Amino acid sequence: MNQNIENMTIKQQARNASIYMIPVLSSNILPIISLPIILSYLSPEEYGSYALSLAFATVVVGFCQVSLFNVFERNYFAYKNNRAELLYTIVSFIFFISSITGILIYNNKRILANWFIQNQELSLLLFITYCGWAIFSINNYFLSFIKNSGKATLNVGFTIAGNIICFLLNIFFVAYLQVGPLGLAFGLLISNSIIFIMANIYFLSSMQYSFNSSILIGSLKLSLPLFPTGILALFGKQFDKYIIGVIAGAGGTGIYSVGQRISNMVAQFMNAIQKVYGPIVYHKMFSGGSKGNKEIGNYLTPFAYFSVGAALFFSLFSEEALIILAPPEYLKSIGVINLLSIRFALTFFAKQPQLMYAGKTIVQSILTFINFLFTILILYLFVNNFGLIGAAAGILLASIIYISLLIWKGQQYYKIHYEWLKLSAIYGLLIFGSISTLIFYEIGITYNIRIFIKILSCFTFIGLGMYLRILTKNNLLILIKSYKKKDE
Repeated sequence: MNQNIENMTIKQQARNASIYMIPVLSSNILPIISLPIILSYLSPEEYGSYALSLAFATVVVGFCQVSLFNVFERNYFAYKNNRAELLYTIVSFIFFISSITGILIYNNKRILANWFIQNQELSLLLFITYCGWAIFSINNYFLSFIKNSGKATLNVGFTIAGNIICFLLNIFFVAYLQVGPLGLAFGLLISNSIIFIMANIYFLSSMQYSFNSSILIGSLKLSLPLFPTGILALFGKQFDKYIIGVIAGAGGTGIYSVGQRISNMVAQFMNAIQKVYGPIVYHKMFSGGSKGNKEIGNYLTPFAYFSVGAALFFSLFSEEALIILAPPEYLKSIGVINLLSIRFALTFFAKQPQLMYAGKTIVQSILTFINFLFTILILYLFVNNFGLIGAAAGILLASIIYISLLIWKGQQYYKIHYEWLKLSAIYGLLIFGSISTLIFYEIGITYNIRIFIKILSCFTFIGLGMYLRILTKNNLLILIKSYKKKDE
């Protein structure tokens, strides 16, 4: 069942990259289609209540996972002969912890809803959203296993199936049955439950269920130092919604969340291409020695370019996206999309596993704790003074501080020879294009001039890719041929 990624050719990687774009397209296009429908049936307050429930679920589920996901990805390459045991040991442990936590949440759901949503009548929304997100997070372990084995098509098949089922259920519950934000929670729960069942049928048909306590203990030894600060990091990531909900109410959270959801398409795109380069980077680290760190920097530049390209596109055309997808009151989140798109593009550097490879989980924990403190402090100050745009600006500033520290420490333990001159040009265009677009909108420059500048920025970025020999005829031919012919 397991296929090594060591011998993957550039053509295979290109094919996998193109395949992994398919679920990104489905997970983006389907919400784009459903979002106008959903927002026509849900008020900003109702959509904000669901966003707050999802933020709560994200933090609690992170608690249940005990920071095991990154350790699982690392150990996939460390436990080459025990990968089946690794998978079901970790999944079984997390399922047990999540179930116990779910019982506690159900018994106290009205109290928790009053604290986090400021409305105890939405207690069932809080509980159902938690259950759906818990199963979604467990499914990620199955998908990670498939990804690391090089089975891109299978990974995509599971992901697309979940996206389509969730899309149909959201429309059915919200638009047809009109059950309010609870419909989004039911869509999340049912769709991920179906994928969970399908994944288990697939894996158990080709491997035997096994639980290995020594693997669990070994994994926990690496994850537990990350656990306290991992939870703080999750809370920090969701604190923007919570503080907006406290200051501006659930309606403010709803408007902010729509902008965040659109900008999250950048993160989804980046996660998709990380499925291609992530295993390769790990392999080069474990087997390349001193030669590996030199190769990795050159290898990563094209992926950084495409990550920034996605961020630039959504940042430039944030206004148009909101006009098409949402009622007029959501135009307040244009700046949210612009600033968060820059932030997501910068997280490309945070995705490189230098500290995890070196086993420096304590260092990772310290940096995460520092990030938590900066995030909470900056968000509190910025949201109080600048509202929605302050939340996005605060997240961006805190991320810049954290990523700078992460690069600094990561380079000490495993130095990647980044092509900094090329990366500076790539990220410089993103920052200039995004900030100028936001400024021109705020000062009232006519739309014809603004759209001309946006299009010019796109062509400039394409020209940069050609100049850096990232967008070349050979690379495009490899990508096209990868669709036509499966690799040997």
